[in-house]
Amino acid sequence: MKTFLQVDALNKSFGSNTVLHNISFEIESGESVALVGPSGCGKSTLLNIIGLLETLDSGTINLEGRAYPSINSKKATLMRRTEINYLFQSFALINDWKVSKNLLLALQYTKLSKQEQERLIRTALENYGIGEKFDAVVNELSGGEKQRVAIARAMIKPGNLILADEPTGSLDKAMATIVIDSLLDSVHANHKTLLMVTHDMGIAQRCDRIIELPKHQ
Repeated sequence: MKTFLQVDALNKSFGSNTVLHNISFEIESGESVALVGPSGCGKSTLLNIIGLLETLDSGTINLEGRAYPSINSKKATLMRRTEINYLFQSFALINDWKVSKNLLLALQYTKLSKQEQERLIRTALENYGIGEKFDAVVNELSGGEKQRVAIARAMIKPGNLILADEPTGSLDKAMATIVIDSLLDSVHANHKTLLMVTHDMGIAQRCDRIIELPKHQ
């Protein structure tokens, strides 16, 4: 496998509080990697920096051999739209929209026809056992169903990097297991690369690899 994501000597502080110090690692294409560490060690901050949602102080990030652009540049906007997929604990769904319309957002920058978009959405929902929810309003769904909708959206969106921040944090243990099964199976089946923040070591150990961040003093 080749290096997909490379982080080198990354640093981030908030005022006098150093959150990330000299962080370096590589992730290979197709890997599922868990990011763990004590509370306050900067896991979510690191994920946001890699997701071009937050700036770094120093260091470099490369995706498939290309240096990351400035966070406010047009290139960064394009990367967020077409190369980076996000999964959040809060699901980040529009609650008063239908499920299908939420998934359509993932395809808005593609050149697919409406028929192709609908076929892709229906297939994705079927793959996660929620095909009957195509026309349901998100507010009507359970927590587990919402997270499966979010996973389906991440899988159909262009781009092979998935950044997941505590994707099962709001679910009970049984539903968390179902959701993680779906996520990891889909990552491997769709040749995606996953970097996931989790506090649950049981979930972390199911990934291909674990990266542990120290708490910087």
